[in-house]
Amino acid sequence: MSDTEDTEVIKTNSISSKKKYAKTEVFSQEEELTKLSTIEIISDLFINICEENKTKKKQKNYYLLKSFTNKNIPSISIKDYLIRLSKYSKVNESTIILILIYIDRVCNMKHFFLTYFNIHKMILASFILAIKYNEESYYFMSYYSKLGGVSMSELENLESEFLELIEFNLFIEQKLYDKYYNDLMSLKNVDIDEEEEEE
Repeated sequence: MSDTEDTEVIKTNSISSKKKYAKTEVFSQEEELTKLSTIEIISDLFINICEENKTKKKQKNYYLLKSFTNKNIPSISIKDYLIRLSKYSKVNESTIILILIYIDRVCNMKHFFLTYFNIHKMILASFILAIKYNEESYYFMSYYSKLGGVSMSELENLESEFLELIEFNLFIEQKLYDKYYNDLMSLKNVDIDEEEEEE
């Protein structure tokens, strides 16, 4: 997947973003490091789920939609895929956290079975919806199709199917968001403590 240079932006009325022009702001080094740390924790969570599901037998009531399933496991890692999406979209950390919340919601509501074959497309579809819900502005879909490594028609289909899976409910209560945020912060602190012990 090549880096994309499309710079056209759609302006929207953001619900929760506090940054007025998210696409043109220069993010500070501290903000980027914090976001990268969040991405690392979330990617580890997804990896743990995929690893656990490798040893599980898919139950009859579990969803495994073909539209989200790649024929082969993508060569780009979950972490690098999240970093790529974040880096070239200049999204807020809260948008990255919404990816986790939305995918978690689908898995709980529909018993969706996450694997290494479908996690990338699940992330991409969730990412698109999180941006539209949470950011002040966003690029045209053609930009995200290049960024995500899929065609425009496939991206639109993934977005539509994810919306159906989540029953068109993108609203996140502040209390729920705070819970996910605090849980992620706790995991970050655990990693920091472990690194200090190794030193």
